[in-house]
Amino acid sequence: MPDDLEEKMMGEELPEEKLLILPLSEDSRKIARILSNETSIRVLKLLEKKHMSAGDIAEELNVRLNTLKYNLDSLLEIGLIRVRRVKWSRKGREIKVYEAVEKVIILIPGKKNLDISSVFTMLRQHKPEGFEGTKIAGECI
Repeated sequence: MPDDLEEKMMGEELPEEKLLILPLSEDSRKIARILSNETSIRVLKLLEKKHMSAGDIAEELNVRLNTLKYNLDSLLEIGLIRVRRVKWSRKGREIKVYEAVEKVIILIPGKKNLDISSVFTMLRQHKPEGFEGTKIAGECI
């Protein structure tokens, strides 16, 4: 990627990163498992409001740090949160500050080789309530 384009996109998501389309598979089962975990949902809701470190999240949610670490790692792996920045403690320890990632996840059972234009066609035909005029990956549904 050219340097000037890379600079423009620093901190911004590419449109295709906001949309995750999955057939039923091990990946989709993993996402469903993570999103059915109450702690993961609580973390996502908290990070929607503000950026926080693991220690702050653990304190706010009243969960043990090792339990939280498992959930943060899972959410990072599937791309629903990211490290916004790294700061340093007084003792010189690295502290990651997390934020939620805005992403639309579409699970499509029974379709193995579905192209993205078919997905947009289906979204236009079956607009979810409240999605009128929404742009996903540059297309308006």
